[in-house]
Amino acid sequence: MANRYIQRITQLIALALLAHIALSWPLWFPSASRSIPLTPLITGLFPENIVFNVLQISALILLTGFVLWFPNKQTAKIGLIAMLLWLVLQDTNRLQPWLYFYLLSLCLIVAGRNQSDYTVWGLRLVLAAVYAWGGFNKLTPFFAEDNFPWFCEAFVWTKPLGKLPMFGYAVAAVEFIFAPGLLWAKTRPVFRWLVVGFHLFIALAISPLGLNWNTIVIPWNLSMAGMVWLLFDPKMQITVEHYFELNRSRITSGMVLLLAWVFPALNIFHVWDEALSWKMYSNTQTEASFYARIPINCGYTGMNLEPLTYDQGRKLLLDDWAIKELHVPAYNNRRTQQQLARYLCNCIPDPDSAGLLILTVDRWDYQARHWEEIPCSLLKK
Repeated sequence: MANRYIQRITQLIALALLAHIALSWPLWFPSASRSIPLTPLITGLFPENIVFNVLQISALILLTGFVLWFPNKQTAKIGLIAMLLWLVLQDTNRLQPWLYFYLLSLCLIVAGRNQSDYTVWGLRLVLAAVYAWGGFNKLTPFFAEDNFPWFCEAFVWTKPLGKLPMFGYAVAAVEFIFAPGLLWAKTRPVFRWLVVGFHLFIALAISPLGLNWNTIVIPWNLSMAGMVWLLFDPKMQITVEHYFELNRSRITSGMVLLLAWVFPALNIFHVWDEALSWKMYSNTQTEASFYARIPINCGYTGMNLEPLTYDQGRKLLLDDWAIKELHVPAYNNRRTQQQLARYLCNCIPDPDSAGLLILTVDRWDYQARHWEEIPCSLLKK
């Protein structure tokens, strides 16, 4: 019985991935209209021409479609994982939290092979990690007093709640409780409905009917709602024997669970990337802007950046640029931020008059903010 659920979850991931590709087409097909450059992990390794890009996007769509149609084919799932990792090597902006979640889930499914009960438990734990860390990362004044009020602007009836920070903290606490609520058999039936409703509300709130912002994550919310509904179905009776028995599949699954549960703790000390730490909407992520002493005018990029700038045209938030161009936020780590800033440095004649501006906050101290300027003269070295 569990195997049938795994098949449906595999198809759900493939379907959501196709929706993400459609909603963020320039992210996957660089030959589309975009001025933002690729941010490869290994420079000079990948050709940049339309033929190469067409072959890649065609392979990605075909592999995803094959997994959707034949969810039991191990080779198709392995091929899709390899293709996604290959594309991330070329552009780290593709490593969005939703793609990271799909990769972890697919790795668990591939590692589980025919051990469906074990795979179900692994997927349950990955989902629980997203809720536990997602809620924990929101238990800050930055979410309760900044992001929560903004989110409440989605509907007329939610606006009054945004004036009460206590509701912001309550929402974060409830999301954190989703993890034990789903894993504990006695509370599972109730939390199964609550979590599905939670995701449906988020999808509606960020849709054109609400905030009309970051709509790329709508398929992720819908797919997670579907996964919760399937994985925590009370009718599915599973038994897991020899759970800690070591073999190749168990080791692979253990590594996935470490990435989902343990490594996000390192982000508290700023040594693990934001996008891999389930920090969605926490408002505590590092923020990077490109600054200049004169108004930013980068005509050579092929795009008018002036409407995206702030502070009288002298600063450009890299996330705003990426969302406009790629329909996703920029990947949040220093390497990617420096690559994007270095590209913009080419349009500033004086390398000491412009550069990268990084804002770091203390998640629990609303007043503690650290600004760092890295001029173009250092970025180009």
